Amino acid sequence: MENNIKILLREALLNEEYAEGKLYGYHVTSMSNLESIKQNGLNVGQRSMQGKGLYGFYDYDHAFRYASKGEIKEPIIIKFYITSPDSYRFLYLNMDIAKDVLGNDYDLISQINKYFYGGFDEFFNQVKAANPSMTEEKLKNILQNIQDDNTESNQRTFLFSLIPADLNNKLNVVWNGNYGLEFRIANTRYVKVVGYDVPNFYGKDTETNKVSFIDKIPNTEEFEPLLKFLENNKELNTYDEIHDKVKSLMDNIRYNNRELYYYYDSIIELLDKI
Repeated sequence: MENNIKILLREALLNEEYAEGKLYGYHVTSMSNLESIKQNGLNVGQRSMQGKGLYGFYDYDHAFRYASKGEIKEPIIIKFYITSPDSYRFLYLNMDIAKDVLGNDYDLISQINKYFYGGFDEFFNQVKAANPSMTEEKLKNILQNIQDDNTESNQRTFLFSLIPADLNNKLNVVWNGNYGLEFRIANTRYVKVVGYDVPNFYGKDTETNKVSFIDKIPNTEEFEPLLKFLENNKELNTYDEIHDKVKSLMDNIRYNNRELYYYYDSIIELLDKI
């Protein structure tokens, strides 16, 4: 019975993939980094073999297998949450994930139009700077081919053959990297830590923990509305829990009380600033 409860707790904290508008990921790091992550969140590291960025896995099993390789001393698995995954802050080079998250506007040209300030024209100008013989028609054909033949090697074409290296290093992408379906995130302000898992590779119980979000909220006038909201909702202590609660309240009063709706919307904005 006790083991079943622990399994359920692990699944509740470390459920994976995209469901009901939520997109989670898993970052493998050392226990020695945990306190810094609790206080400051996740940051871009030194690793740049596949481009600069914070690396993470789309599913827990891949993160667990990577942690078990022995390359990281005292490994832990950090669970993170992507804020507003459907707001075109990421390029989804894996088309299955793109369809799940973005719906009908999943195709690469639509993504590029909304991801880049200046849309497709700006993207084309940056590609042409690295490939002077490139034409718009040729570029659109390449993108269509990546979309239709969505293999790992073809996704790599986008990042390492099509665009200049400095642009590649600035992107937030979800793609099939060297270790499976991965995140590579340049802007970590869209990443909120939910919890961490201390994996055990020898058949014993895995230790699963939540990370308190409240400790990171500044005690300033700007964040006073958020702090007061949490005083009245003491059961909430993670970004995920607070966000879900506020969104639920917003959905319930959307057409009945606009003033209250905008108040809850301001709480969401404060959450995303932390």
